[in-house]
Formats: sequence, structure tokens, C-alpha cells
Amino acid sequence: MLHSRLLRYLDEVVSSGSIRQAAERLNVASSSINRQILELESKIQVPIFERLPRGLRLTAAGEILITHIRQTLRDHDRVQSRISELRGLNRGTIKVATMSGLASGVLSRLVVRFREEYPGIKIVVHTYLADAILNAVEQADVDFGFGYNLRADPSLHLLHVFAARLGAIVSAQHPLAKLPGVRLADCCNYPVVLADSTTSIYRQVHNACVGSKVTLKPTFETNSVELMKYLAIRDSAVTFLSATDVSEEIRDGDLVFLRILDQSLKSHPLAMIHRANTSLALSPALFAEMLRIETLKLLERGHLAQQDMA
Repeated sequence: MLHSRLLRYLDEVVSSGSIRQAAERLNVASSSINRQILELESKIQVPIFERLPRGLRLTAAGEILITHIRQTLRDHDRVQSRISELRGLNRGTIKVATMSGLASGVLSRLVVRFREEYPGIKIVVHTYLADAILNAVEQADVDFGFGYNLRADPSLHLLHVFAARLGAIVSAQHPLAKLPGVRLADCCNYPVVLADSTTSIYRQVHNACVGSKVTLKPTFETNSVELMKYLAIRDSAVTFLSATDVSEEIRDGDLVFLRILDQSLKSHPLAMIHRANTSLALSPALFAEMLRIETLKLLERGHLAQQDMA
């Protein structure tokens, strides 16, 4: 069995691309790392790296080995985390892959509340597009993923699916803000901020416009949810997001979520996923459950508000 220190050395060498850079990051003599790699190659009788003028490249055997090493390191970290949990929820790390709107929306306040209750736990939130969320969960780079329109994958397990929908987002002072709901055609009379074609929001809005025979001419296109919200507040623009993306701004009275009345607008499912055939550690499981409850409350409040306005 490989020594745990050698596992770390090999992982860092592959990540940095050279023994010298790995040695600097690990604060270890490069000769020591090189000697241990040579000893391992001699022991298994197969080269792990190709020595190139500008660094190292994994051989086919090295690719197999590094996959095993990284899985072993993840398993080791997971075991260490579980042992820490036995001492109480005062240590450990929770890693979440999500989308930018959710990070600044429903997740933001929950992160603060969770840290107040469990100050010893570190929370890491990465923002990605849908496919990158799936990849991060599948590769066990994060504990769970949280995002819209995540495609089904046999390597992943659904923790929960929420019935979310896109709405028209406007400032509280916008002429549309007092209406019980709007049609896409109503939005054409105002500056429109549209998510760009890399996002699932774009596809949802585009397909709805085709179905309703409406042509939106956006003034702005962006993949930044923060910019979409800012322009809606400051520039009297209309944009399209879910209530979970604008929960803080709705609470603060800066933005209003309006139901879109067009039947052509399909649902915008929001899913929480983790890797199949595994179970979440205690602290990520607790955080995921708190997020599930908070999201359900937020979506229910939005649903009831729409019913009242109707």
C-alpha cells in the first residue's frame, strides 16, 4: 500500500506539472519527491511519468494510478471528516456546487445562519453552469450540487426536486410591479436584460417566446445574475429569474417577482443532487436539509403571493 505522504506528493506533482513546483508548494526538497517517485516506478516496474523538457506528463499507467490516488485521498478526507463529526459539529468542511443566482439568493442567508449555529464548520460554495455542477458532484469535488435543469445521470442521486418557475423581475418602482402577472409581450415595452445563450434561463425564455410568438429584443445580454438584478433595480429593466435567485432583494423590497402568464413557459426545475451509492456526511446532510426547507418555504411564499394577487 502506498504511504499517505507519497499519495500527496504524486497528487501535487500531477496538479503542478513539475517536481520543483510541487516541492515548493509542499515545502519539501525536490530531491526527496523525485527519489520516492523513482522508487515507486522501480517497485511497480512501470514508468508513471514521461520526463519532458518542460515538465512531466502522466503515462497510461500513471493516469490509472492518479485516479486511484485521488479517490483514496478523497476517501481519507471523508473518513477524517466523519471522525471529527463524532466529536460534535464543530469541525469540517461543506462543499457545494451551485449557480450564481442561487449563491447570491437562497444560499446567501442560509450560509450566514448556518455559520452562526456551527461556527467551526467551513463552507465552500463554487458557482458553475449545469454541466460543470454535474461533473463536480460526479468527481466528488463537492458534497452536493444545487441547480436548475440538471439532466438525469445514473452516477448521481436526486436528493430533492423543487417545482420552480421563472418570473419577470422588476424593481419595486417599475410600472409593471403592481400587476398580478405579466405576459411576455408586456415586457417588450421596457428595456430587457436577458441571460445569454450559455444559460438554461436563455433556453427557457427563448422557447416560451417562440411558443407565444413574441420577439424580445434585449438591451443587455449577460451570464451574470448579479448584473441582471442590478440593471433591474437601477435601469428600470425587466429580467427573468426564479424567486430563489432574488430572495434577498425581494425581502429588502428592491425587486418584485411577477408571474408570467404565458402557457408556453415551461417549468424551471431546481434539483439537489449528490453522488450515487454514497451518503452525505453529517454536516453536509444537515446543511442540505436546511437548504431544502428554506427553498420550499421561499417557493411556497411566492406561490401564495401569486394566488393573492390573482
